[in-house]
Amino acid sequence: MKILYQDAAIVVVEKPVGVLSEQGEGAGDSVPALLAPTVGEVLPVHRLDRVVGGVMVYARTKQAAAALSRAVTERRLRKEYLAVVEGAPVPAEGELRDLLFKDARQNKSFVVTTPRKGAREAVLSYRVEETLPAEGGALSLLRVWLDTGRSHQIRVQFASRTHPLVGDGKYGSRRKAAAPALFAAGLSFPHPETGREMTFTATPPAVYPFTLFAHTALEIERKFLIRMPDVAALQAQPGCRVRRMVQTYLLALPGETRRVRRVEEEGRVAYIETRKRRVSALTAEETERELTAEAYAALLEEADPTRRAIEKTRYAFPFAGHTVEVDVYPFWQDRAVLEVELQGEDEALELPDFLPIIKEVTSDKRYKNVNLARELPAEEV
Repeated sequence: MKILYQDAAIVVVEKPVGVLSEQGEGAGDSVPALLAPTVGEVLPVHRLDRVVGGVMVYARTKQAAAALSRAVTERRLRKEYLAVVEGAPVPAEGELRDLLFKDARQNKSFVVTTPRKGAREAVLSYRVEETLPAEGGALSLLRVWLDTGRSHQIRVQFASRTHPLVGDGKYGSRRKAAAPALFAAGLSFPHPETGREMTFTATPPAVYPFTLFAHTALEIERKFLIRMPDVAALQAQPGCRVRRMVQTYLLALPGETRRVRRVEEEGRVAYIETRKRRVSALTAEETERELTAEAYAALLEEADPTRRAIEKTRYAFPFAGHTVEVDVYPFWQDRAVLEVELQGEDEALELPDFLPIIKEVTSDKRYKNVNLARELPAEEV
């Protein structure tokens, strides 16, 4: 299970499909149980259905749990989902508002038209990102934002309008999939101690039907050239993730960068395709999708022959409200690259004292990976 961020108050994870979000009786396959050996006790403040994966935050103290629970109540903890539904919702962007009643015996929710005991208002907004033709009818990728958090809310509200989630047989889908096509792709909330707005995102796994669609977001980051760090010191940082990457650049249209990555972490291998268009020196529009091994191998046939594959080891750890990423390359013995992703271009940034900064290279095109794949900067440090 991926830990996206942790500090003394919270831990943010990407919950896998099939794992309970709360500790149940005899539930060894719950997020709290999986975190216990390395993180210690965590306290749930929101939940995801067992069949749904994605971003979740857990408190590490009672004070943090109370603050996050207030954020939930005050609707300052905001959730964003990706869903694939049958058909094409009309309008392409809108709000759904229903009364939902949950039948506890069936563990199933229903839209009801008149108020009754136990019925609660459910509100969400959505946007159709893409609609694709498919055998048996069109499929649409939706971005969904919850205003309320009712049981099975997204699943039942779209199913009641003849747009069930792909793979959600419980609510009427006839399309087969490993699980209902719903993924918690984004989570924003104020930090329980500092009040700083925290935002985390994740990409759906490379399974049908998500593999039919790509996902686009803005990437805002600053980049620094640093002296070669002590790798042991990096790995000792709380919450450090170590990923080994092979990055291959593909033939692309002018103004666009295309690459595929093989990423290995804790024995798991993932394959990712990325397309980038530069918006400014700090910001790029990035479209990503996770690939199968077969799709990755096929795309390698489109490799740009003028650029070599880039190998690097990335050490990522939380620091001062951001995630610091240090890339160590085999062709340098004296330097490495540090990157920090931001929420806005003017956002203040604090860097770790134990990483000696040589200079900022955000605007220096020579240090972009796509150019490192062709030529290394000829300068001493």
